[in-house]
Amino acid sequence: MNDLSYFKNKKINGKKITLRPMQKKDASYCVKWLSDPEVNKFLNPNIKNLTEQQELEWLRNRKNSGNDIIFAIDVKETGCYIGNCGLHNIDLEAKICEFGIFIGDKDCWNRGYGTDTTKTAVNFALSDLGLETVRLKVYEYNHRAISVYKNCGFIIIDILKKHHFYNELYWDEFVMQYSKYCTQ
Repeated sequence: MNDLSYFKNKKINGKKITLRPMQKKDASYCVKWLSDPEVNKFLNPNIKNLTEQQELEWLRNRKNSGNDIIFAIDVKETGCYIGNCGLHNIDLEAKICEFGIFIGDKDCWNRGYGTDTTKTAVNFALSDLGLETVRLKVYEYNHRAISVYKNCGFIIIDILKKHHFYNELYWDEFVMQYSKYCTQ
């Protein structure tokens, strides 16, 4: 199957979370979360003064993309929306994609939702999409995320030295990979 449109409207259940298609109503939460420096420091440093209109445009572009699938993350127990994750630059021929996640609701940090989301998304990428490799990039100071990724079977395959500028310092960026053929 060379068309991802079938998968863009899927709901996927993890143990603690449900991944569902993002909706317009999610945009206002995203703007609030992405405007929080404590959340944003782990994401794209170019996100500044984000408006709801810009977030809706981003959402529309991802939904229309031929190589991205994005999900909202809901807590199963409560139904609360807590963040997003996505599979990006999906290449069905090469059987590879990039993974991104953020838990925007800080009250939900350190509760296992990121781990469950990562495992659920990777399983979906391998099982449903038939991919073999999932890659991601993470800043060296994001210790919590690095720990989650390692616990989910990702390994560091490259270090981009002093690749990221944050808080008046240059930081390394780790390239991590989960492969169905080579995990820890």
